Amino acid sequence: MKKLFIATAIMATLAGCSSTQTVKETQTFATCTFPDSPTVEAPAWICDVMPKDLAAGATGYAKKSAAGMTIMRKIASNNARVALASQFQTDINNMFKQAIEGSVDTTTALGSNEQVLETFESITKNVVTRTLTNSRLIVSQTSPSGGLYVLVGMDQSAYDMNVNKIVDEVTNDDSALWNQFNNEQAADDLAKALESLKQ
Repeated sequence: MKKLFIATAIMATLAGCSSTQTVKETQTFATCTFPDSPTVEAPAWICDVMPKDLAAGATGYAKKSAAGMTIMRKIASNNARVALASQFQTDINNMFKQAIEGSVDTTTALGSNEQVLETFESITKNVVTRTLTNSRLIVSQTSPSGGLYVLVGMDQSAYDMNVNKIVDEVTNDDSALWNQFNNEQAADDLAKALESLKQ
Protein backbone atom coordinates (compact mmCIF):
# COMPACT_ATOMS: atom_id res chain seq x y z
CA MET A 1 0.00 0.00 0.00
CA LYS A 2 2.84 2.39 0.91
CA LYS A 3 4.56 1.67 -2.43
CA LEU A 4 1.33 2.38 -4.32
CA PHE A 5 0.92 5.70 -2.51
CA ILE A 6 4.53 6.75 -3.32
CA ALA A 7 4.14 5.72 -6.97
CA THR A 8 0.90 7.71 -7.22
CA ALA A 9 2.57 10.78 -5.68
CA ILE A 10 5.50 10.53 -8.14
CA MET A 11 3.12 10.20 -11.11
CA ALA A 12 1.12 13.20 -9.93
CA THR A 13 4.32 15.26 -9.63
CA LEU A 14 5.46 14.26 -13.12
CA ALA A 15 2.05 15.03 -14.56
CA GLY A 16 2.27 18.49 -13.01
CA CYS A 17 5.59 19.12 -14.81
CA SER A 18 4.13 18.40 -18.24
CA SER A 19 1.78 21.35 -18.41
CA THR A 20 -0.95 21.78 -20.99
CA GLN A 21 -1.08 25.56 -20.54
CA THR A 22 -0.30 27.91 -23.37
CA VAL A 23 2.57 30.39 -23.21
CA LYS A 24 0.06 33.19 -22.66
CA GLU A 25 -1.51 31.32 -19.74
CA THR A 26 1.85 30.67 -18.10
CA GLN A 27 3.02 34.27 -18.39
CA THR A 28 2.01 35.63 -15.02
CA PHE A 29 3.20 39.14 -14.44
CA ALA A 30 3.14 40.82 -11.08
CA THR A 31 0.56 43.54 -10.77
CA CYS A 32 1.98 47.02 -11.20
CA THR A 33 2.16 48.97 -7.95
CA PHE A 34 3.28 52.49 -7.10
CA PRO A 35 7.00 52.40 -6.19
CA ASP A 36 6.34 54.84 -3.33
CA SER A 37 3.22 52.93 -2.21
CA PRO A 38 4.03 49.29 -3.02
CA THR A 39 0.79 47.89 -1.61
CA VAL A 40 -1.41 49.93 -3.99
CA GLU A 41 -2.06 48.87 -7.58
CA ALA A 42 -0.97 51.40 -10.22
CA PRO A 43 -1.57 51.95 -13.95
CA ALA A 44 0.70 49.77 -16.11
CA TRP A 45 2.54 52.76 -17.65
CA ILE A 46 4.06 53.48 -14.21
CA CYS A 47 5.81 50.10 -14.57
CA ASP A 48 7.11 51.08 -18.05
CA VAL A 49 4.42 49.28 -20.05
CA MET A 50 4.07 51.81 -22.87
CA PRO A 51 0.75 52.47 -24.58
CA LYS A 52 0.66 51.10 -28.15
CA ASP A 53 -0.10 54.50 -29.67
CA LEU A 54 3.23 55.96 -28.50
CA ALA A 55 6.40 55.45 -30.52
CA ALA A 56 8.49 56.27 -27.44
CA GLY A 57 7.75 57.18 -23.86
CA ALA A 58 9.25 57.49 -20.40
CA THR A 59 7.95 57.96 -16.89
CA GLY A 60 9.03 60.59 -14.41
CA TYR A 61 8.44 61.05 -10.69
CA ALA A 62 8.35 63.88 -8.17
CA LYS A 63 7.91 63.29 -4.46
CA LYS A 64 5.24 65.17 -2.55
CA SER A 65 6.33 68.76 -2.08
CA ALA A 66 5.10 71.70 -0.07
CA ALA A 67 5.87 73.81 -3.15
CA GLY A 68 2.74 72.40 -4.77
CA MET A 69 1.58 70.44 -7.78
CA THR A 70 2.93 72.88 -10.40
CA ILE A 71 6.52 72.42 -9.21
CA MET A 72 6.01 68.67 -8.83
CA ARG A 73 4.73 68.45 -12.41
CA LYS A 74 7.80 70.33 -13.72
CA ILE A 75 10.17 68.08 -11.78
CA ALA A 76 8.43 64.87 -12.89
CA SER A 77 8.19 66.05 -16.52
CA ASN A 78 11.88 67.01 -16.64
CA ASN A 79 12.77 63.65 -15.11
CA ALA A 80 10.74 61.87 -17.80
CA ARG A 81 12.18 63.98 -20.64
CA VAL A 82 15.75 63.14 -19.56
CA ALA A 83 14.84 59.42 -19.60
CA LEU A 84 13.10 59.82 -22.98
CA ALA A 85 16.14 61.58 -24.49
CA SER A 86 18.42 58.81 -23.23
CA GLN A 87 16.13 56.14 -24.70
CA PHE A 88 15.85 58.04 -28.00
CA GLN A 89 19.63 58.45 -28.20
CA THR A 90 20.06 54.69 -27.74
CA ASP A 91 17.49 54.03 -30.50
CA ILE A 92 19.29 56.43 -32.86
CA ASN A 93 22.73 54.99 -32.10
CA ASN A 94 21.40 51.49 -32.83
CA MET A 95 19.85 52.67 -36.11
CA PHE A 96 23.11 54.34 -37.15
CA LYS A 97 25.13 51.29 -36.18
CA GLN A 98 22.93 49.07 -38.35
CA ALA A 99 23.18 51.55 -41.23
CA ILE A 100 26.98 51.62 -41.00
CA GLU A 101 27.43 47.88 -40.62
CA GLY A 102 24.93 47.13 -43.37
CA SER A 103 25.97 49.69 -45.96
CA VAL A 104 29.41 51.13 -45.36
CA ASP A 105 32.80 49.50 -45.75
CA THR A 106 35.57 51.80 -44.58
CA THR A 107 38.96 50.77 -45.89
CA THR A 108 41.25 52.83 -43.69
CA ALA A 109 43.04 51.44 -40.67
CA LEU A 110 41.74 48.53 -38.63
CA GLY A 111 39.11 49.73 -36.21
CA SER A 112 37.84 52.60 -38.35
CA ASN A 113 34.25 51.34 -38.04
CA GLU A 114 34.58 51.58 -34.26
CA GLN A 115 35.89 55.15 -34.62
CA VAL A 116 32.94 56.04 -36.82
CA LEU A 117 30.51 54.54 -34.28
CA GLU A 118 32.15 56.42 -31.43
CA THR A 119 31.91 59.63 -33.44
CA PHE A 120 28.24 58.89 -34.14
CA GLU A 121 27.55 58.40 -30.44
CA SER A 122 29.24 61.68 -29.57
CA ILE A 123 27.43 63.63 -32.30
CA THR A 124 24.02 62.11 -31.63
CA LYS A 125 24.34 62.76 -27.90
CA ASN A 126 24.91 66.45 -28.61
CA VAL A 127 22.17 66.61 -31.23
CA VAL A 128 19.57 64.75 -29.12
CA THR A 129 20.11 66.96 -26.08
CA ARG A 130 19.73 70.07 -28.24
CA THR A 131 16.96 69.11 -30.60
CA LEU A 132 14.56 66.50 -29.18
CA THR A 133 11.17 68.16 -29.72
CA ASN A 134 7.44 67.46 -29.72
CA SER A 135 7.46 65.18 -26.71
CA ARG A 136 4.45 65.94 -24.57
CA LEU A 137 2.93 65.10 -21.23
CA ILE A 138 0.54 62.24 -21.95
CA VAL A 139 -0.91 61.48 -18.50
CA SER A 140 -0.17 62.05 -14.83
CA GLN A 141 -1.17 60.19 -11.70
CA THR A 142 -0.87 61.07 -8.03
CA SER A 143 0.14 58.18 -5.79
CA PRO A 144 -1.53 57.44 -2.43
CA SER A 145 1.53 58.88 -0.67
CA GLY A 146 1.21 62.16 -2.59
CA GLY A 147 3.98 61.68 -5.17
CA LEU A 148 3.35 62.53 -8.82
CA TYR A 149 4.04 60.18 -11.73
CA VAL A 150 3.94 61.41 -15.32
CA LEU A 151 4.22 59.77 -18.72
CA VAL A 152 5.95 61.84 -21.40
CA GLY A 153 6.03 60.51 -24.95
CA MET A 154 6.02 60.99 -28.70
CA ASP A 155 3.61 59.63 -31.27
CA GLN A 156 5.03 58.08 -34.46
CA SER A 157 5.02 61.32 -36.48
CA ALA A 158 6.92 63.23 -33.76
CA TYR A 159 9.37 60.34 -33.43
CA ASP A 160 9.98 60.25 -37.20
CA MET A 161 10.41 64.04 -37.30
CA ASN A 162 13.10 63.83 -34.60
CA VAL A 163 14.89 61.00 -36.44
CA ASN A 164 14.87 63.06 -39.65
CA LYS A 165 16.21 66.13 -37.85
CA ILE A 166 19.08 64.16 -36.34
CA VAL A 167 19.97 62.48 -39.63
CA ASP A 168 20.06 65.92 -41.30
CA GLU A 169 22.29 67.36 -38.58
CA VAL A 170 24.66 64.40 -38.54
CA THR A 171 25.00 64.38 -42.34
CA ASN A 172 25.82 68.10 -42.42
CA ASP A 173 29.06 68.66 -44.37
CA ASP A 174 30.64 70.34 -41.33
CA SER A 175 30.00 67.30 -39.12
CA ALA A 176 33.03 65.68 -37.50
CA LEU A 177 31.71 62.36 -38.80
CA TRP A 178 32.98 62.87 -42.35
CA ASN A 179 36.58 63.23 -41.16
CA GLN A 180 36.52 59.50 -40.35
CA PHE A 181 36.36 58.52 -44.02
CA ASN A 182 39.32 58.21 -46.33
CA ASN A 183 37.57 58.57 -49.66
CA GLU A 184 34.57 60.06 -51.38
CA GLN A 185 32.94 56.68 -52.10
CA ALA A 186 32.84 55.76 -48.40
CA ALA A 187 31.30 59.13 -47.58
CA ASP A 188 28.70 58.67 -50.33
CA ASP A 189 27.84 55.18 -49.06
CA LEU A 190 27.37 56.54 -45.54
CA ALA A 191 25.22 59.43 -46.77
CA LYS A 192 22.94 56.98 -48.61
CA ALA A 193 22.73 54.69 -45.58
CA LEU A 194 21.75 57.58 -43.31
CA GLU A 195 19.25 58.98 -45.78
CA SER A 196 17.52 55.59 -45.81
CA LEU A 197 16.81 56.03 -42.07
CA LYS A 198 14.62 59.06 -42.69
CA GLN A 199 10.85 58.59 -42.63
